[in-house]
Amino acid sequence: MAFRHTLWAVLRQRCPRCKEGKVFAAGTRMNPDCPVCQLHFEREAGYFLGAMYVSYGMMSILLMGLMFIGTLIWPNLDLGWMIVLAIVVSLPLVPMIFRYSRVIWITFERWALPSEGK
Repeated sequence: MAFRHTLWAVLRQRCPRCKEGKVFAAGTRMNPDCPVCQLHFEREAGYFLGAMYVSYGMMSILLMGLMFIGTLIWPNLDLGWMIVLAIVVSLPLVPMIFRYSRVIWITFERWALPSEGK
């Protein structure tokens, strides 16, 4: 039950501690603290470096999926054009991937080191 509750909080981009407060204020602008439980989201300078790895993984999976689907739809299309098409299709999803990578990183890091920052 706890995993499902945490997964639901990640999907809704909520605080990993209270699962209620919004992580993002608007667009790609984060709240510095949870509006509900006052959890400080950024523990130190460079804290979100780990979120870059999450973002890289998410974008890699997305691009590989788009390439796979593209080769099923257009099997004779040149690989170079397939890559360009996959990148163009994925570009509008970059802000969403940015947001989710940060929420996933905060949630994972708070799970891995629960005693710090409480």
